[in-house]
Amino acid sequence: MVFSFFRGNKPSLLQTGPGGQSRSHVLDRAEMSIGRAANADIVVDDPFLAPIHARIEKQSDGGFIIRRMGLNPIMLRGEALLQTASLKAGDSFRLGKDVEFQFLEKAPAKEAPKKEAAKADDGKPKKPLFKQPAFLAGMGLVYLAVVGIIGYVILSGGGSTEAGPTAERINAEAARIPTCIKNARRLRQVSEQTFNGAVGGRVGRDGDVTYAALSLATEPADDAALAKAAEPIVEAYKRTALAALASENRGNNTLAQSLYQQTYDLVPDVNCSAARFALQRRAATKPPARR
Repeated sequence: MVFSFFRGNKPSLLQTGPGGQSRSHVLDRAEMSIGRAANADIVVDDPFLAPIHARIEKQSDGGFIIRRMGLNPIMLRGEALLQTASLKAGDSFRLGKDVEFQFLEKAPAKEAPKKEAAKADDGKPKKPLFKQPAFLAGMGLVYLAVVGIIGYVILSGGGSTEAGPTAERINAEAARIPTCIKNARRLRQVSEQTFNGAVGGRVGRDGDVTYAALSLATEPADDAALAKAAEPIVEAYKRTALAALASENRGNNTLAQSLYQQTYDLVPDVNCSAARFALQRRAATKPPARR
């Protein structure tokens, strides 16, 4: 009982998901990561999350902020999070499709009102810097420029149709895998942190060719040689995805879901359309939660 009392007074995240399940995570470290990866501080089994999707950071004043890792989507208080934001008691944010967190914190004691606010030269109260129009306009331009650069790096040459699962769609997605590897390399040059948040998987050893290993390497650099090096991954993707599709068509969703997971494990990159296709089919074949 005593433990529960002190635990309840610490800042925490209350996680809720489909079926009404809930979990509490005490924020007892300076930084805590949230994602699908097994090494995340808060592990969430959701195919629509990146390996490291977000991070909660404690500030020097005792407050907490949420940081978006890379371009992973986060909805905070019903709006898309740009990069970072302060968390206030009761704030809710959503990752993926169904997983939601609420920030819980013991309300701090109210400070005594200050006698007089800071004033500008004309005698009127001076606005904080982050509320001044010139500052906001400048920050908006900087943000748009950064997003434009990263978006161009990620999306160049990576267009994809959103058609349903067919053999033609699978072959088309497999053909894009070398381009995805090139885009992952460019992303790493722009931001190592964003790359780590988007690309998972093992590097491999003893000459084993994996998506992560090719994404981390600089050679082969030319398109033809890279396509040749990625052939084992492309062919394995086709075989596994086609087997998953056949199981789905036969109504064996349990096997299909497992095979779609294996398909994603071959191309563990949330920015790659081939990986997103596998995640979408894995979610579509997931059995409904029992009530």
